[in-house]
Amino acid sequence: MPEPYYFAWHVIPPDRRKRSRWPANSDVCPLMNRQRLHFIALGFLIPGAVIAFAGTPPPTTPFDAITWRATMNRKPSRAIKMGSFHVRFEKTTLDDVRKTVGIGDIAHQGDAGASINWVCYTNVNQARVERIWIISDGEMGGPERRVTGISAEILPNGIATTDCPALHAGMKPLVLDSGLWIGASGSFIDTRFGAPSYHQGPWISFDYQGKAKGRCEGGFNVLNDLLLRLENGRVSFLHARQLTSC
Repeated sequence: MPEPYYFAWHVIPPDRRKRSRWPANSDVCPLMNRQRLHFIALGFLIPGAVIAFAGTPPPTTPFDAITWRATMNRKPSRAIKMGSFHVRFEKTTLDDVRKTVGIGDIAHQGDAGASINWVCYTNVNQARVERIWIISDGEMGGPERRVTGISAEILPNGIATTDCPALHAGMKPLVLDSGLWIGASGSFIDTRFGAPSYHQGPWISFDYQGKAKGRCEGGFNVLNDLLLRLENGRVSFLHARQLTSC
């Protein structure tokens, strides 16, 4: 059984970061770049991207770090489907998302290892309003800002905003590649994923830890997890991500 792994929801510990490398000409998903992006207070321009230092950041969770064991024998999620567009963890970039959707700005928060970038959207449909953040870890996403995770939650009485514009019909429906999305029932979760790695109150987590081939002693470490909050027996919040390190 793998040892417990410890990392905050957007951050790999410094002792693991220092051993991470960006593999050249590798089939493994791109990893953290040793070179950190430096940002100035008033912002900057990157060709093909719009960077904003203000915006609605992804929601936080009650867990500062994961200290429980990864018990899943397969990854709980690898991508989110937005209509026919697949956003694949550690492959698709935020620029890819923005260009395909046709709207939205890349926002930034934090510094160095604690930084994140994201694009925020609002999904308005007849059943409910949802907000979705497509996230790139500031270091692990690399300079290309590859997608390392997504968050989504129900937005009671919510409306689209300038920094979280409404998705058009061509980018719907939204669903993880596992078939799960906001509103999924507890019975669906049990059938699709089985027993969770962790359960506390309304929160359940499914965690996978494995290896991938690459130019790293013993192979690369792959961490993939899915955190859910249930209200009245249905998913009201989800966070899915994948991080690969040496």
